[in-house]
This record gives sequence, structure tokens and C-alpha cells, in this order.
Amino acid sequence: AFQRLNEAYITLLPKRSDATSLFDYRPISLIHLVAKLFTKVLSLRLAPRLGELVSPNQSNFIAGR
Repeated sequence: AFQRLNEAYITLLPKRSDATSLFDYRPISLIHLVAKLFTKVLSLRLAPRLGELVSPNQSNFIAGR
């Protein structure tokens, strides 16, 4: 059951209305709603404690460092 949470469907969206080549498309991956909600809740709960969990030497993408 949990295996399906890791699956994603890849679909191609045309960049232009007259798309003919593979380069005229933009790939996107559609993930399972439950997995997306789980990762969002997890990231919101971890964000306040991120400073304690990540080494001070690693400062990229951490607000306030």
C-alpha cells in the first residue's frame, strides 16, 4: 500500500500550441495527494527546529543563516 505513495506519473505539457518536437514539451510529475500532504506537514513541523538539526556549517537554503 505504501509503495504507491512513492509513484509519480510523468506527463508532458506543450510549451506552444504547435508543439511538434520533444523539446516543445515540458515534463511534470504528478505525485500522490497523500504523499504530497505528508511531506508538506512534515516540512512545516521540521522548519522551526531546522537550526538545531542541521550543522551550522551548512547554511544554504536555511533562512536566517
